[in-house]
Amino acid sequence: MRATRQLRLAAVMGLTALGALPASAQPAPDKTAPEAVDLRRNGPYLGVAPGTRDASPSTARLRSQGAVRLLTWVGFQMVGTGGRVFIQATERPVYNLVPGGTDEVILEFPDTRLHSNNDARRLETGMFPTAVGWVEAQQLRGNVTRVTVKLRETVGYDLHQDGNYVLLDFRPPSPETLAPPPPPSDASPAPAP
Repeated sequence: MRATRQLRLAAVMGLTALGALPASAQPAPDKTAPEAVDLRRNGPYLGVAPGTRDASPSTARLRSQGAVRLLTWVGFQMVGTGGRVFIQATERPVYNLVPGGTDEVILEFPDTRLHSNNDARRLETGMFPTAVGWVEAQQLRGNVTRVTVKLRETVGYDLHQDGNYVLLDFRPPSPETLAPPPPPSDASPAPAP
């Protein structure tokens, strides 16, 4: 019965779209049909922001798994003039600064696992006016998690801990490194001489 109603509705909608039926001949909307879902994100930011929002809806109930901490959030904030990368764990994290290239900062967290595969997605931050190009977390063997911060320019930074967070506050980059400003929306090309 439902399939017949859906088929009849599809036929009427198709004929209406072709102009064969007037719009007034359209049937009433089917109240039992599932509504289309808008997947675009609108509204407030629901993620973690140190000192403001210390848990997101997906990480609020997470706890360490025995001696293994969970890395629950890798984030970026436009704080100050240089930007901030922050890493949150279920407990005060232990980390090691690992040697890398001059354009990267690498931290390894022993006895730590990523909370989910989503936490391993690269955070592209190159469009912000900071020296940070991207941030990426990787799960290594032996319950070691590596966080790499790739810089667009070598700049200084302050590395410190605040509770369950590790914070990297970067100095501002040189003006040449900053992302170019967007063109004015009403600008038209200049006439040729």
